[in-house]
Amino acid sequence: MSGNALRDLNTLAAPERKNDSSSKGSFTKPCNGNTIDNVEEQQRKSLASVQINGGETENVQLKKIPASDQINGGETENVQLKKISASVQVNGGETENVQLKKIPASVQINGGETVNVGVEVANLEVEYIESENLSDLEDVDTCLKNLLPGLDSKDWILVVEALNDVRRLSIFHKERMHSILSDLIPLVVKSLKNPRSAVCKTAIMTSTDIFNAYNDELIDSLDPLLVQLLLKSSQDKRFVCEAAVRALEAMTTSVSPRLLLPKLQPYLKNRNPRIRAKASMCFSRSVPRLGAEGIKEYGIDKLIQVAASQLSDQLPESREAARSLLLELQNVYEKSHNLSTAVSEHTEMVSWENFCLLKLSPLSAQAVLRVTTNLTREGVVMGS
Repeated sequence: MSGNALRDLNTLAAPERKNDSSSKGSFTKPCNGNTIDNVEEQQRKSLASVQINGGETENVQLKKIPASDQINGGETENVQLKKISASVQVNGGETENVQLKKIPASVQINGGETVNVGVEVANLEVEYIESENLSDLEDVDTCLKNLLPGLDSKDWILVVEALNDVRRLSIFHKERMHSILSDLIPLVVKSLKNPRSAVCKTAIMTSTDIFNAYNDELIDSLDPLLVQLLLKSSQDKRFVCEAAVRALEAMTTSVSPRLLLPKLQPYLKNRNPRIRAKASMCFSRSVPRLGAEGIKEYGIDKLIQVAASQLSDQLPESREAARSLLLELQNVYEKSHNLSTAVSEHTEMVSWENFCLLKLSPLSAQAVLRVTTNLTREGVVMGS
């Protein structure tokens, strides 16, 4: 390569470059002799602001790079641009901030020497499809064959596509996917840990569809899913948090409470108050599904101790879940002892009070009685 060519290659930031250069096309510029212009266009950065859910905004950097150059006075070399990323608006409000990525491309100089050019790329839309809007697969066999490699791919776009295929299989062909669940769940968990929001949220939606499809069959693989969903439901990014809450709700309605409650109980004492709150809400929703007989078999004394411990929690969500659970337990206890609302208020309070004092510390018993008595009286007043 001549000295002039090397010098020109190192001083490419020419002011004559056009602002209307596109990342999707190519253009040519003739060169005189061995001088090479426009091998790599000046990168232009612009800061865009996108609106999320009608209020929140995120700043996104977009970079544009043009495509091709004419070399040696006539030969044209195309630099291929591959779409990788950008910010996209989904479902009318949610927007993903997708980082830009460099793709190496080469330009041939003087018929033999090559120069690698880093190309910045942009704009790939990511769509979050609700379960009821998913369509069936055309080739189930091919999909199953490529499913695990796709989930384990380093290309996040392929991972998102594979996750959506898992959702389709869960809805339309759950029997065909059942045999690979033990290998599939760890890869879904891996996607839940992915820092890229598009991958993470799609994995959360995938978890929801898996819960709805397989119910108690997931119990042996539930722990890693549960940990990640509790974490995601406790984070600040709202659209991820909301999706995780919906997944936890699907879990509590799909998995048997007798199997689920022991899984949830350790998280009621987690150091993170947000995780405690989400676990308390799941616990409170699951207990009524046991039914009166199931609650008695599980142990009202155990359940009232759990509820009492959450009654003084830091977050209001935990306290409200505890109140709801205590009212359910009080109702079951009174019915099991043939108590009715026709019994005098004094008798009702003594029986429930004796039970609480037997099973709880004095302070905890007072807190429980204060909540259940006040709420019971309010219910009687409203119903009269």
